[in-house]
Amino acid sequence: FNIIAMIRDNGISYYCNMASPYYLDEEALKYIDYDLDVKVFTDGEKRLLDVEEYERHKRKMNYPDDLDYILKEHVKILVDWINNERGPFSEAYVNIWYKRYVELKNR
Repeated sequence: FNIIAMIRDNGISYYCNMASPYYLDEEALKYIDYDLDVKVFTDGEKRLLDVEEYERHKRKMNYPDDLDYILKEHVKILVDWINNERGPFSEAYVNIWYKRYVELKNR
């Protein structure tokens, strides 16, 4: 999965994409987005998004059963990270990277 932290006036919200690992080729850094997303609101509410879209693409593109299992297990892992404020779901982590962003922007 990949995670986008959005710093708001009232806190930090997150948008999390269930996706393949990244790979780099001659053109760009790439990954496959598997449609399932988790949105975390500034008040901590979590919402699983795009389930219907995922199910439609799973049928259309014949996702294997093991991929379906892996994605659903990773949703559980992601929710555990959110609930326990691990990694990017820690405010301190976001602040470190925001500070780095500001430093690079002001060069």
